[in-house]
Amino acid sequence: MKIVCTQENLNKGLGLVSHIANKNSNLPILNNVLLKAKKDGLTLITTDLEIGIKVFVRAKIEEEGEFTADAKLLNNFVSLLPKENINMDLDEDNLKIKSVNQETNIKGLEAEDFPLIPEVEKENEIELSAIEFKKSLNQVLFAASLDTSRVEINAVNFEFKQGKLILAATDSYRLSEKRIKIENNTKEAALIIPLKTLQELSRILNEQTDKNIKIYFNENQIMFVFDGVELISRVIDGKYPDYSQIIPKEFTTDAKVDINKLVPAIKSVALFCKTGINDIKISFDSKKNEIVIATASSTVGTSVAKVEADISGGDNDIVFNYRYLLDGLNSLSNTQVLMKINNNSSPGLLKPTSDEKFIYLVMPIRQ
Repeated sequence: MKIVCTQENLNKGLGLVSHIANKNSNLPILNNVLLKAKKDGLTLITTDLEIGIKVFVRAKIEEEGEFTADAKLLNNFVSLLPKENINMDLDEDNLKIKSVNQETNIKGLEAEDFPLIPEVEKENEIELSAIEFKKSLNQVLFAASLDTSRVEINAVNFEFKQGKLILAATDSYRLSEKRIKIENNTKEAALIIPLKTLQELSRILNEQTDKNIKIYFNENQIMFVFDGVELISRVIDGKYPDYSQIIPKEFTTDAKVDINKLVPAIKSVALFCKTGINDIKISFDSKKNEIVIATASSTVGTSVAKVEADISGGDNDIVFNYRYLLDGLNSLSNTQVLMKINNNSSPGLLKPTSDEKFIYLVMPIRQ
């Protein structure tokens, strides 16, 4: 194997794949990146057996071959090299790297021991704007459960329907749902995608690109293809909770409020809430057209803030965990939010005034 590649191209590729190479003492080769040199260029591959990432890197291939080396070490080393051409070739069990003023040998392992990443047939194709998809993804990721023992909700539900893709995430205390319009006709399916996979995908997706992302799936796997990168993941075997049953069909009180005024008020009042409970009371005053935010702690003190709002329906109040409330408000892209509630035992709903395709549901703290 003999390769000539620019430092910029190799550095970018290694930065994308090295993230999932873990320090695995049981299977040391999982710490490595597979360098696969073929006539058309260099492919870098890493896997943790649940996620696999392939990145194509433009390079001059003088001799085909493949080898594996420690992914993080190689990534850190290449990032420190000058922006010149890099020569790589094999010397028995060493990856020999030459740059302008430096020569280095990195010990590695034979490629034949590297786990195979199952191929995903390019069927059921969905194509979306990468920027819009990343925005949509980030509107739901934060609501997924971080409890890895609850695999069905330590994930995001992808529901493919004719003309739309519905993303949903919940940790049992809040729910985030985003609907995305899709042009491609595809078969209807519901897939549960691990949170770890989608966090990695969000990291890879570039916010400053006009390129599209393509999605392919089957019953067991899903593949995301973007700008020379392929991310392949297993699909969780299970059934996602039927969350539609907990979304109220009607609300007794609605309020339209400026997020830029509401968020600072919540943050300032929250400094005085009870540690570990994070409780703030939200009261809707329809006569004064204002929202009153209040909390009290026997050890810290009390705080009350008022924010003007356009309120319809009767007076009402509800107690929320302020962290969950702020997470939902910070996920909105516009400045006006609709807050909808029924009572202090039913979930409250947030939705942006300019986006009918996104909702965020928060369970109340019952007093």
